[in-house]
Amino acid sequence: MYRFIPAMMRAKQLVEAGFLGRPLSFRAAYLHAGYLDASRPLTWRLDKAKGGGGALFDIGSHILDVVRFLLGDFESVFAATETFVKERPLPDAPGKVGKVEVDDLSLLVLKMKNGALGTLEASRVATGANDELRIEIHGDQGALRFNLMDPNYLEAYDMRDSGDPIGGTRGFKKIETVQRYPKPAGFPGPKFAIGWTRYHMASLHSFLTNIVEDRPCSPGLEDGIRVQEAMEAAYRSAELGGWVELPLISDGGLGIAD
Repeated sequence: MYRFIPAMMRAKQLVEAGFLGRPLSFRAAYLHAGYLDASRPLTWRLDKAKGGGGALFDIGSHILDVVRFLLGDFESVFAATETFVKERPLPDAPGKVGKVEVDDLSLLVLKMKNGALGTLEASRVATGANDELRIEIHGDQGALRFNLMDPNYLEAYDMRDSGDPIGGTRGFKKIETVQRYPKPAGFPGPKFAIGWTRYHMASLHSFLTNIVEDRPCSPGLEDGIRVQEAMEAAYRSAELGGWVELPLISDGGLGIAD
């Protein structure tokens, strides 16, 4: 879904146009604070059998997709996870608690196929955070950064700008993206501020339009598989201690028709 924020779409254009030069490093995070409250009941999201994972599955999947959208495939991952609130009240059994089986926080180091190295954090116990998805990418010619708490702008730094001591023009500059979707998007108009509902609608519109026009969807099934296996590899790394190579499933083993 976050691929469809205009600022993220513009970032993709700039990366593909070579604005960054050689990608070197990145920092990515998706931060929530909803599970800081130890009295919050033990629900399905905290049950590994039902939810599959914790913060990494819940919100980390989104920021992993953003990283892959902008920088390509993962090569390997090293991870650590932590559950800070070990037990929570059982909603159907007053006075009793149950064990929390999933992570409150996951920290990943990711090596990309293009040579970039970066960190990724997924947390549901980030004090002071609301819905903070952020990414910063550094290349040898430029840098890009975005924060979902300021969703109408993409920030860009261009090393090709003048760096003169007095008359220089270097510095992060805000690119105004607001709701500037390409046609046929027309409502609300491009001048209006972007919001969660709008880019969610854009993702659904793209999906349905591609079905009607019999075109491949992006993101598609393989995109989902690659994010899923990155999360599985991260949990494997956290359990065993060490780097885990990707992909876990070869291209030939996906069984996806062209």
